[in-house]
Amino acid sequence: MRGLGAGRGYTSGVLLVAWALLAGGCGAERDPAPAAGGERLPGGTVVIALDGDPDTLNPLLRTSTEAGRVISALGDPLLIMAEDLTWQPNIATSWDVAPDGLAVTFHLRPWNWEDGTPLAAADVVASFELFRDPRVASPQRSFFADVTRAVAVDSATVRYEFARAFNDPLARTRHDILPLHMVRDLDPAAAGSWAMNTHPLSSGHFRLAAWEHNRQLILERNPAYTGTPPLLDRVVFRVLGDVETRVLALEAGEVDLVDQIPPTAARRLADGTDIRIVPTGGRQLYYLQWNCRRSAFADAATRRALSLALDRERMIAALVDGYGRPAVSPVAPVMWNHHRDLAVPPMDTREAARLLASVGWADADGDGVLERQGQPLRFEILTRQGDPVREQGAVILRENLRRVGAEVSIRVLELSAGIDLLRAGEFDAYFGLLNLNLYGDPSGYVHSRSTGRMNLGHYANAMIDSLLESALSTRDRTAALPLWQELQEALMEDPPAAYLFHPDILVGVGPRLRDVRPHMLSPFNNLAEWWIPTGQRRYRSNDKGLSRE
Repeated sequence: MRGLGAGRGYTSGVLLVAWALLAGGCGAERDPAPAAGGERLPGGTVVIALDGDPDTLNPLLRTSTEAGRVISALGDPLLIMAEDLTWQPNIATSWDVAPDGLAVTFHLRPWNWEDGTPLAAADVVASFELFRDPRVASPQRSFFADVTRAVAVDSATVRYEFARAFNDPLARTRHDILPLHMVRDLDPAAAGSWAMNTHPLSSGHFRLAAWEHNRQLILERNPAYTGTPPLLDRVVFRVLGDVETRVLALEAGEVDLVDQIPPTAARRLADGTDIRIVPTGGRQLYYLQWNCRRSAFADAATRRALSLALDRERMIAALVDGYGRPAVSPVAPVMWNHHRDLAVPPMDTREAARLLASVGWADADGDGVLERQGQPLRFEILTRQGDPVREQGAVILRENLRRVGAEVSIRVLELSAGIDLLRAGEFDAYFGLLNLNLYGDPSGYVHSRSTGRMNLGHYANAMIDSLLESALSTRDRTAALPLWQELQEALMEDPPAAYLFHPDILVGVGPRLRDVRPHMLSPFNNLAEWWIPTGQRRYRSNDKGLSRE
């Protein structure tokens, strides 16, 4: 089991996928002819739809969900999170936590990179140091701020040392591993142009065979993989940016798995086809991020008032057909430290208007738009193209906010352009989707040190920082829970974002696939265990790549 990181309306004229796949190192698909079609045998090619091209395959720099999912098929970590959300061995066979909680020591099994070079403790330590290196500027850098160092005790032993104890120290050591023999002589300041950004070296079940940007990535079984090999020969990630195209491709059998199926389409597919619909939930969060560096959003009362103007129930009903629940905080509802007694803020335009007036907003010129110190409450919501929930939801947000005197415009951009603006802080408000971590730690979204991660709005609150640090360092869960509850209550009073709703993620699994277990961890959760009956294998290799039979 591996942790790999909606809408309405369908047009009949969407062009389906043409399968003249890219050449590049793909051997003949195995088809053990004597076996019966239903036996669990190695071989076969699966086709998975992605809604965007990965931004990079360098784990130091990746920010997109699509990149995380592909990277997780290419590289193995020391530990994996199991489906019950417990840590399980992987490259590390075991570990010891120091009695004072200030160190964790991992014991590694023999492991190899795809070129045959051993993966050893030095690789792990070098990778950690690169994640921490300010010259690299990894989006994950601040997550390791309290890890003082990693040490290779010997070639098979790594020790992480902490500045303070944590209630989940293993989570603080979780990072991807890069090959030391490839990165040793590279300039960390030039990480954005490293060759491995597009040509990574694998330590996982699969290796990269080809990448045709904005079209597809082809992975093939890694022949040097040290653990139990996957059953599939090949995984093709097809980039299909439009949700209608993805659903139609699944229905036509051109792809085998699509996640985030719109609810109306899911009902149609479940009732009228042999496609299996699997709901997963409890992890994703739609939210409206305020840019706290904009003067309009600098004060907590304005942000709280605008959050009260939003109709979460309408959004759930209209955008995900009721498949969701309102959100109250950036701690996933499935986590032990989620505040279960915290009431969802109701839509209350009267209280929103009162709060806005209390901090100086008034419609002095009678045009329906509030002003404060000569500045109108006029701003833009940035969101991502290709997700109907975001595109249609932004319209609902605009309507809600208009009722309390805010004039809102909407800007919809494709993934890479939107990410560039977010990183640069060039936005007013951002309507986005978070994959909440399953450590129960929202530091990356709300800590003042996390502006290089997912604290996109540059939110800073010293009390929030202090509560986070106290809660994270309290090792006993019973003692820590009141701190986590106080933190989430404080975030309602001084919200960095309007937390809107948690959608149920509906995953469509095509009829060829067997033993597929989509999970909140990932829709591709147990990819190494997937298999296809021999009679349903469709793709063959030739001198031009993959083609359909």
